[in-house]
Amino acid sequence: MSGGEVRRIPAIDVARFYGIVLVYYGHVVERMMYLGSPVAAHHYKFIYSFHMILFFLLAGFIAKESVQDLGLKDFVKSRLASRFAPFVFFNLLLALLSLGVPRDFPPIPLASPGDYLTATVQTLTTLPIFDIPTWFLMSLITVEILHYAVFRFLRASDLRILAAAAVFYLAGYALNREVQFFDPGRSMTNYWFFNEAPVVYAFYLLGVVLRRRGFLTGPVRPALLEAGGLAALAVVALTYDLNRGPFRLIEAVVILASGHGHLLWFPLTAIAGSLMVLLLARLSPPAAWMTFMGRNALTLFCLNGVVYHHVNGPLAAWTKETLGLSAISVFGVGAAATAVSLVLAVPVVLLFNRALPQLIGRPRERGPLLPNLL
Repeated sequence: MSGGEVRRIPAIDVARFYGIVLVYYGHVVERMMYLGSPVAAHHYKFIYSFHMILFFLLAGFIAKESVQDLGLKDFVKSRLASRFAPFVFFNLLLALLSLGVPRDFPPIPLASPGDYLTATVQTLTTLPIFDIPTWFLMSLITVEILHYAVFRFLRASDLRILAAAAVFYLAGYALNREVQFFDPGRSMTNYWFFNEAPVVYAFYLLGVVLRRRGFLTGPVRPALLEAGGLAALAVVALTYDLNRGPFRLIEAVVILASGHGHLLWFPLTAIAGSLMVLLLARLSPPAAWMTFMGRNALTLFCLNGVVYHHVNGPLAAWTKETLGLSAISVFGVGAAATAVSLVLAVPVVLLFNRALPQLIGRPRERGPLLPNLL
């Protein structure tokens, strides 16, 4: 597979499922970290050192090179249908939910029509206030626009792609080190995360090269996968806490805020963590329920906003008051909350797949309520 189209690879769906588990768990322990738990802080820093980079790498892995052959009009239409439509749909859904169910964690208050107007403007420009996890869709749209613009000049050579990845990473890192675009409470200028696009595009391009090189697609001895996975885990475990900054907001990698930390420790840990998940996914039997969850990762990602805004804060406070924030309670409550949240999300996923597939990233499908968008 040197280029062209991408066939469905079960290991990629499993990897996306593992990534979604990390997103849900990471957001639970984040709230425990804010309550002063050092255990939760280490769990958070470990996960955040690589988990969002994993999703950008996976996006590059499954990217179709035929997109480069689309005219500008068709490309814009495809991004609006497959990315922007889900972004609007889920933010509107959670905005409506917030009218009846008070939010525990709004970046700005939602107590008046003026608040909703301010939140709408911010959602459409810098930060999706109603459904914070959908920031990934905002960023991915910008990355895919960048990819459409430049990949036609890179596609002839994998070496050229890797060289471009290094250049984009260094340029993006330097830009965000010098300028703070993400600054809550002030006038933010991180419009559609344009400032972060060069950094994460580097890992997107790495995903493109891994797919071109047949990573995860050919026969590999399980012993080699196990050894590689354990080695990658060891690299993450040994290096994630060596990254001591400079950070933004908190002392951890936060891609949302362009907080990367050290120039070298950050990409080393991020790539090792991503490879760890990919190798684990390749080792895992592709159970139908796991691949189902992976195929619906976009919907699950966006639905995480429900627990992010409404559940995780009260749950963290209850855990601290009732159980204490020990290592056992942090992991136990975090794991249980993650499992329950994902199980409860499945009926919603099935409903949206049946009724509104066009609005959850499947624009070519016809649904009972809307025609196909592409």
